[in-house]
Amino acid sequence: MALDAEQVKEVVRLPAQQRYEYFVEHVAQAGEVWGLYRNGWALAKRDDGTLVFALWPEREFALLCAEFEWEGYAPQAFGLDELLDGLLPQLQEDGLVPGIFRTPGSKGTMPTPGLLKVDLQDEVRRRRN
Repeated sequence: MALDAEQVKEVVRLPAQQRYEYFVEHVAQAGEVWGLYRNGWALAKRDDGTLVFALWPEREFALLCAEFEWEGYAPQAFGLDELLDGLLPQLQEDGLVPGIFRTPGSKGTMPTPGLLKVDLQDEVRRRRN
């Protein structure tokens, strides 16, 4: 479902923790997650140098960040199962963290891969009940 400009503005203005909750709810509901891709996935760095794999709940939010160092990157979706069973374990193994819902003005939230996996699995279970 495409969001209109007002909906995008409203969500982008939320504090990082509320955007994280929005991310978990929407990814669990839609069954997909968005990243930015161009010859590889968009990565950022935390202040301590840890690499961050940027993720968004919907295409429109990823598109907002396809500028500056990510100029020329395009939003690309992949499935929730791929995130839970493939990407998050790989991030854990490689020492990277997920970067949840960056905006042009905020680095978003950077939970451990394990915490994000538990939060998403809990939300999926909650929706099934």
